[in-house]
Amino acid sequence: MRMKFSAGRLAAALVLGAIAFTANIASAQEIKEIRVALQKGGLLAIAKQRQVLEEEFKPLGITVKWYEFPYSNPLLEALNANQLDFGSAGSAPPIFAQVARENLVYAATQPAGLNSEGILAKDNSSIKKISDLRGKRIGVAKGTSSHHFLVAALDKAGIKLDEIKVVYLAPADATAAFDKGDIDAWVVWDPYLAIAEKVHQARNITKDQRVVYSNNYLMANREFALKHPDLLKRIVDRLIDIGKWAESNRPQLAQLLTDQTGIPLDIERIVVDRGTFAIKYLDDGITAQQQDVANRFAELGLVPRKVDVQKIVWKPATK
Repeated sequence: MRMKFSAGRLAAALVLGAIAFTANIASAQEIKEIRVALQKGGLLAIAKQRQVLEEEFKPLGITVKWYEFPYSNPLLEALNANQLDFGSAGSAPPIFAQVARENLVYAATQPAGLNSEGILAKDNSSIKKISDLRGKRIGVAKGTSSHHFLVAALDKAGIKLDEIKVVYLAPADATAAFDKGDIDAWVVWDPYLAIAEKVHQARNITKDQRVVYSNNYLMANREFALKHPDLLKRIVDRLIDIGKWAESNRPQLAQLLTDQTGIPLDIERIVVDRGTFAIKYLDDGITAQQQDVANRFAELGLVPRKVDVQKIVWKPATK
């Protein structure tokens, strides 16, 4: 069985072009539309399918418009450029986005599951553990949470970046490269990770290892957060409700994700069983974890300067 995914760059270009036509809507004093980005799977996809945000904002005369992105980096570019109001990302993309422009904020967090990200090798490969990566070609999407996972794993194993050959590839391109043997290993997140394990004869060499504490983040455009904090809080609170439902209804969640993504149910069950879905507002501990990510990328020269994560953490008003 072979699964195909649309090329990341083409999809991102099409999405960015489409949403450019609505870029001025959120700047209106009386907001009529909230622009939300989602990726395949995840709680935002479920929120879209269940019309949770539509029901929340319909009484206010506000519509919700959805845009699908192949991965986080182009999504955050659009958020930074005032072309979106809300979306989600892994741990690394917000660092790159903040370096480029501080026009986005962390609205909430969702811790990543233990085995929801990993380093893959072929079943018949000589790569059995992280230390075997020396001298190998490793595919990863640049600036993603998997990029951070890779550098953290190498650091933990005492391997320097210049001891491997990093090949920057979006997931769709990496799938083909991995199948053809153009890369020796591949670092990726779910559902691509589960698909590779089930479909592409891949073995996760970091399975059941806590390589790094990682979080996913709900992100908002800064201008949207400043002008409409009440609306942003309502979005996050509804997603907190979805997260609670997901934690308690995993079989139903897997079916809903299959219906939304087209990914086979047996694969979505794997993704859901090892995922975590509880959402909360950022606290000092989570902020410190994200600051560690930012510091590591700066120290390795993967971003040109350090950023202060706390500077763009949004907190809801308390009564």
